[in-house]
Amino acid sequence: MSWRLRVTSRAPALYRDPGLYDLIHHDGTDDEVWLLDRLSKIHGCGVKTALEPGCGTGRYLAGLLRRGWAVEGYDVSRVMTAYARKRLSAWGSRAEVSLADMTSYRPARRFGLIFNLLSTFRHLMSDRQALAHLRLMSGALEPGGIFVLGMDLALYGGEEPEEEVWKCRRGRNRATHVVMSLPASALERRERIINFVTTPAGRHERVLESSYDLRSYDAAQAAGLIARSPLRLVQAYGYDGKPASLDGPERALWLVLKNR
Repeated sequence: MSWRLRVTSRAPALYRDPGLYDLIHHDGTDDEVWLLDRLSKIHGCGVKTALEPGCGTGRYLAGLLRRGWAVEGYDVSRVMTAYARKRLSAWGSRAEVSLADMTSYRPARRFGLIFNLLSTFRHLMSDRQALAHLRLMSGALEPGGIFVLGMDLALYGGEEPEEEVWKCRRGRNRATHVVMSLPASALERRERIINFVTTPAGRHERVLESSYDLRSYDAAQAAGLIARSPLRLVQAYGYDGKPASLDGPERALWLVLKNR
């Protein structure tokens, strides 16, 4: 296994605690890995190599490795890449992790599957940055390979602030996660995300707060961005794995993209 350290930046507080981040995102990982593998069988080229930009703790990559894939991931966080490399170290040369960002990293090889989920793509706060990433990933696809882009679409003027609460447990570790989202406007295109994570700390509790902005896209803005890239939309899917439409009622989508 080889590690290439490229760049770093300061991340939100929650993203600086990889063990806690992994705990609160653990549920559903196996189902999402199954869906990635399935979409590759339906739409892909048969090459079982995968790349994940913004790979975080490497939980998706570990799931694909267990399904026989060779994988590579990269992330802008040193603590996340350190956590991911420890997790993936048992797979030797079948796994590689780099420290890099989404607007400049150019992989040395091509992949049958590239995936960018959890609205990670929306951390790119301008069309220029977003297009740079799409062009780089287009160049990293094998002929017939697919890029699966996870994106929650905005409905400008039709959204209210939302709050979700769920409890996470794995072994002796547990946490309560509260996520608040403040809708974006069509002009500013910034959705504010606020996280509160509470964990036991002896007789007390530790509360970790993170807040950040994500760039928003409605269906027309997403379609326009893809049209300006080297990629084309093959099929949209809901998070339940059922085919959906980019301009339909479902706003939490996985977009399967291919080179033109």
